[in-house]
Amino acid sequence: MFCLFRNSRIVNPLNYFVLAISWMPVLYWLHFAFIEKSFVNNYIEGSTLMVDLLLGLPVVLLFAIVIYAMFYWFLKIVVITFAPYMIEKNTYPDAPEDNLDETLKEKYGEDYWDKEQPEDTTKQTKNSKDKTE
Repeated sequence: MFCLFRNSRIVNPLNYFVLAISWMPVLYWLHFAFIEKSFVNNYIEGSTLMVDLLLGLPVVLLFAIVIYAMFYWFLKIVVITFAPYMIEKNTYPDAPEDNLDETLKEKYGEDYWDKEQPEDTTKQTKNSKDKTE
């Protein structure tokens, strides 16, 4: 599943929805940190401490990136789990061709990247495991 998570992306109509949902907690976090905790007002008034500027501001901005990644990756796992037909393989036109596809095809069969999985995928994976052992 990690290989599928790393080498795939969500198809475009659903991807925009997932991106929008992932940005909502980030915008709330930035609103909370800057407006509700009155960082902006203290900065404008000149009462912000140097520690807040040197340590607090980068931590707040880095935590926004962490929140975005956490929500996006969680939603991607949900999509992989419950709607695998909404996932497509990443294509990199300038990247050198590696043996990842061939090893996955050997391990899981020729239908690894197909959107509709056939009924007998368990038989194919068992047969391919027997061949490798």
